[in-house]
Amino acid sequence: MYVVSVINYKGGVGKTTVTANLGAELANRGMKVLLIDLDPQASLTFGFYDPDDWRERLRDSRTVKRWYDGLRGGQPTVTLGELVVSPGPANSRLSGAGRLDLIASHLQLVDIDLALARSVAGGEEYDAELFRVRGSLAEGLLADGLDPYDLVLIDCPPNFNVVTQSAIIASDHLVIPAKADYLSTLGIDYLHGNVRELVDQYNADARRFATVRRHQKVAPDVAGVVFTMIQLLSRQPIATHQSYMDQVRNLGLPVFPTPLRENVTLYATNTPRGVPVVLRDRVTVPAVRDELRRLATEFLEHLQPERHPR
Repeated sequence: MYVVSVINYKGGVGKTTVTANLGAELANRGMKVLLIDLDPQASLTFGFYDPDDWRERLRDSRTVKRWYDGLRGGQPTVTLGELVVSPGPANSRLSGAGRLDLIASHLQLVDIDLALARSVAGGEEYDAELFRVRGSLAEGLLADGLDPYDLVLIDCPPNFNVVTQSAIIASDHLVIPAKADYLSTLGIDYLHGNVRELVDQYNADARRFATVRRHQKVAPDVAGVVFTMIQLLSRQPIATHQSYMDQVRNLGLPVFPTPLRENVTLYATNTPRGVPVVLRDRVTVPAVRDELRRLATEFLEHLQPERHPR
């Protein structure tokens, strides 16, 4: 099972679009994919479920907030497997034996983040408690009650709080969606540095606090930066965008070869409802769907280089 966090400090960079379409395309290719929405804005969740449906069926008992609620008492009161739902419209579009499941977010998840932070800050054993909370999602994904998945994609909030840190610690890889502008370029370098510091600290703490004798070392890598909302001229990114893309490459970070062009209308249209762009039969700009599919192939080449030789 591969666990991948989709993350960026900056909001509005296409994080949710990348998560939903990457997961949907790989499910369409036969993989069993679980999406986890950790963003309190719940955009990923509402991409698959109408808000009224979410309120009636999911809000009170089947969101990831319920699982994180339990951490304040020491142990989750439910397993992650009890929270999984299968969005019908998206799954009806899949070919083959793939599956696309979701653990929904909650608008009050931001309060959980603050509550977890307070519980850590107020405890006498600060370092041990912080280590436990940071490693909680990794343990939850390995616990009984969760069906085996080929891939788990986590849509992270645009911050570096405790919930986000738990996603990074659970991950094998990170995907960083970004716009080709000054703030995104600056933020990527800052994010990468903070991830390294978090991982180093967690691995050091594991030697002090891990209850398992041979605790597995955490070492998520950056699968790649995917540039979104790119403006094209003669099928190539405009010069300004290309300049920022080159700056990120100069940081030494991998960049996915296929950028995603800007198309506000297509991505904003949820028709048919609950079906990501990559699964739609008819789209006004087929090139957008083709880019998403190429991105999925490039992503798989990183995850499974032995199966996808360059």
